[in-house]
Amino acid sequence: MIVSALTAAAAFLVLFLLLHWNLIICVLLCVGIYFGLFFLLKPSRKIAGIDVESMPGGEEIQKLLNDAQADLADIDKAVKAIAAPSVQRDAGALYATGTRILAYLRENPDKIKLARRFFTYYLDTAAKLLARYVDFQNTGLHSAEVTDILQKTAEALPVLNSAFEKQFTHLMQGELLDVEADIELLKSTLKMEGGK
Repeated sequence: MIVSALTAAAAFLVLFLLLHWNLIICVLLCVGIYFGLFFLLKPSRKIAGIDVESMPGGEEIQKLLNDAQADLADIDKAVKAIAAPSVQRDAGALYATGTRILAYLRENPDKIKLARRFFTYYLDTAAKLLARYVDFQNTGLHSAEVTDILQKTAEALPVLNSAFEKQFTHLMQGELLDVEADIELLKSTLKMEGGK
């Protein structure tokens, strides 16, 4: 937008002040330059090669993906800050699973609506839990309450990762069924060819 405005303004100054063109022609030409450059330089947002603007619910889908990316960044930040190796490993597994799900959904945007609960609950909850874990860890307190919260959070991470994996399996259900059908067809074909 800024480049378009500056280019149009520069063109106006050159045409009107230096070349002494008619004011109306200069204004119309510069407005055309502005809008032409604006639409030409406007970045296109795409999901799996499809323009967000042309997708039904594209803006909402883009917002879900952006929020998910922000949650994953928060999880990654927490993973790097966690001191306990076992908790860090479980949090890292959670981050890896979440990253794979997000990459899969970016390639299969038609399945994003099936993952709404993953985006709005599981991923968001994981990011908040890990951020709180790091906050409590960084207090340096070793009271029974803080230790209990840290332990409960550590125990929740494998459960959350299991929920992430179930969600991923649910999203891939169609592909899994297709592969099973292909395997059964291959077995049948091999039996028929072996019987000849």
